[in-house]
Amino acid sequence: MKTDLTPGVDVAPLVFSLINTNHDGRISEAEGRAYANRVLEETAIEVDGRRQHLDLVSFQYPSFQEMTAGVGTIRIEARASWRGTPGRHSLSYQNNHRPDLGVYLVNALVPASREIEITEQNRDPRQRGIRLGFNVMPFPGPKSLITDGH
Repeated sequence: MKTDLTPGVDVAPLVFSLINTNHDGRISEAEGRAYANRVLEETAIEVDGRRQHLDLVSFQYPSFQEMTAGVGTIRIEARASWRGTPGRHSLSYQNNHRPDLGVYLVNALVPASREIEITEQNRDPRQRGIRLGFNVMPFPGPKSLITDGH
């Protein structure tokens, strides 16, 4: 899951202060990690009705100047581990982070694997959530491994 948050000019100072908790004008590693984890805690992902735990992979923050100019994007990447079986499945995503501050847009991108096929997408009217239907294709069988000779 990749989340990009671009605070608008009107809310940027408030968002920056939510992240920069010691108010020293810069976002430390600890402050950045804490805010990213807060966003993940307020994000709900379910596969086939079972809640998935999100692990933080990376985060990146713009400067205060970029944020207040409306061009600074907060980037948060997380991963959930799910071992699916071939067949039809459903995924539900809900962003519950600061509904008082945000206008959101949610999208599903083309899967990186050809074994996954998105069959339907239903977004909520406020773009805070999406339900996806998807198929996992059967693994095609043993593959030959190419080695470098070592």
